[in-house]
Amino acid sequence: MLKFWRNPEFVRHVRAELRPARAIMVAVVALFMCALIGLACWSQRQELLESAEQSAQQYGGRWAEYVEQLHRDNTRETWLLLFRWLMALQAGVITFWSMFMCAQSVSGERDSKTWDFQRTTSLTSGEITIGKLLGEPVLAYFAAVCVLPITFWAGLAGGISFRALLSAYISVIASALFLGVCGLWLSTLLETRSRGIGLVGVLGLYGFVVGAYGLAMSWFPGLAAFSPLTGLHTVLELKFEGNREIYPVLFGHVVPWLLMSLLLYASFGAWVWIMLVRNLKRDYSEIRPLSRWQVVGCVAFVNFVFYALFSPSILIRSDVLATFMLSLNGALLFVVGLASLTPHERLKVWWRGRAEGTSSLFSDDGLPWPWLVLSGVVAYALMVWGLLSWRLSLDFQPGSLRMAALQFLIVLIFVMRDIMFIQWCTLTRFRQPVVKGFLFLCLYYGAAAVIIAIASISGDAAATAAMHILTPVGIFQPTTEWGHYYASLYGGMALQVGVIAVILVAISNRLGRPSLVPAVSEG
Repeated sequence: MLKFWRNPEFVRHVRAELRPARAIMVAVVALFMCALIGLACWSQRQELLESAEQSAQQYGGRWAEYVEQLHRDNTRETWLLLFRWLMALQAGVITFWSMFMCAQSVSGERDSKTWDFQRTTSLTSGEITIGKLLGEPVLAYFAAVCVLPITFWAGLAGGISFRALLSAYISVIASALFLGVCGLWLSTLLETRSRGIGLVGVLGLYGFVVGAYGLAMSWFPGLAAFSPLTGLHTVLELKFEGNREIYPVLFGHVVPWLLMSLLLYASFGAWVWIMLVRNLKRDYSEIRPLSRWQVVGCVAFVNFVFYALFSPSILIRSDVLATFMLSLNGALLFVVGLASLTPHERLKVWWRGRAEGTSSLFSDDGLPWPWLVLSGVVAYALMVWGLLSWRLSLDFQPGSLRMAALQFLIVLIFVMRDIMFIQWCTLTRFRQPVVKGFLFLCLYYGAAAVIIAIASISGDAAATAAMHILTPVGIFQPTTEWGHYYASLYGGMALQVGVIAVILVAISNRLGRPSLVPAVSEG
């Protein structure tokens, strides 16, 4: 894998994308763009000089000193302006192109009916991933290499240190590789007719990663290191909100932005890599992003990262932090629940083994709800650890842990109900059952919102009761305290447990049906 230039998949993309005529054309266009940007930067500086000279002739005094300063710094500022434009364009093109091309790699192969030929080669899943990750966006990397000498020269002439230049490029390359891995994984989830949805997903994920720059002002400033802009904020003189200089913290200790970016890209990218290597050569219907133990480990990892990056800028109540982490874990448990759904055939085999006593409840091919319970327990244990670890920096409330336990239980019950419903949908004859199950859940919660709005006409008590029975949102009301919850809250819990039991019975009936075998006529 380290000798990627010998990777057959990488060589195939290089030969296809960098044919001599195309490579020469890309190099000429890249250098022509550099010349145009350089002329634009020079023109802008000249206009500034002319405007300042006119003001100096009219007013004199400090304007004359300002003109002299502009003349002294004109060459350096012109080079610096050119560098910033080239650096920003390279960062945008490399990161977006890497994600965009990788996001249509596997789905494009499926569309052209060539994916099965690649899967049956002697290349391992890791070798195919490396080849596509570095080969798909090779044209963008080649264009960046063409303008690299000009960018370095402009940066050094503009007063940027070599260390800062090297740090900026390392950050851009690391973010491009991370976004490429994410795009490649997104491509494995798409069928041939879903490439439009994939494009929407690419734009959404890319916007989210770039927009993570704004998280520098949050309780978790280190998460801003996901954004490619964070690694460039020094050389491009980007400012955070309020023009403050902010640094990420890891367990309360300040670390450089580049180191934080590399840690996040490496750790989260490793999970995406595991999902790719695990599923790249599987049939589309057999894709399972993570094993059950990996799901538990992923939940623990995400919680651990958030508590490690926590940096309270003001005194925060412990129950407020617990509520935030609970909301995060609710979404996380739902996502990993989707990732741990069992395909129909594997689930049917597990069911038969369960009836014969050869398969356990915590089998890797069994129902996902035991693993969701285990993941919830791990997440709550990490919450206890996190709140107690940061208690000196929080307005610690002794009852926040007890209250969070009940909140966690309710959220876990609703997540289990939703995931088990989608698992039941996979046993039906729905086309794309996971998507249809998710849409049915959206319809349910939309109907629940309408019912709550109608109930609010009768008063707040009726709306609160409907909210407790139909959704987990009521548990987050700040007016509720430990031991003083509404009876409708416990009634809603009992109702949802009953719904889960009904879904389990429906799944049991589906799995217990004998396989339909066509009868063979005699004679």
